[in-house]
Amino acid sequence: MLIPNNVFQVGRIVIGAGFVAAPDAIGKSWIGDAANADGGIMARAFGGRDIALGAATLLAARNPKTLAPILALGVMVDSIDCAATLAAGDKVPERTRYVSAAVAGWAALNGLRLFAAARRVS
Repeated sequence: MLIPNNVFQVGRIVIGAGFVAAPDAIGKSWIGDAANADGGIMARAFGGRDIALGAATLLAARNPKTLAPILALGVMVDSIDCAATLAAGDKVPERTRYVSAAVAGWAALNGLRLFAAARRVS
């Protein structure tokens, strides 16, 4: 299922806010017990990145010429999230690893579809 840009970006912001507000709880659902190893620093940084990326993409949507490059950044970030999660191997519980990688991979594919649509409009 592919999601329209505005809904996708609001979802990115909400997820990011969850990581910032509750890094231990949300982070644990993302990467397991490793989320608590740094006191929530990485989970908060991840959340802040997603809030900023979602907000920038929503603002850029007002001008199709600025939208495509920001969507491309989202595809890059989500692709790296997917690859990094898989590369973590058994440092992350198997079920959590595959679910997190699947979500990030799906987000990259959805972003790629949005990027292609933005390129056609600009």
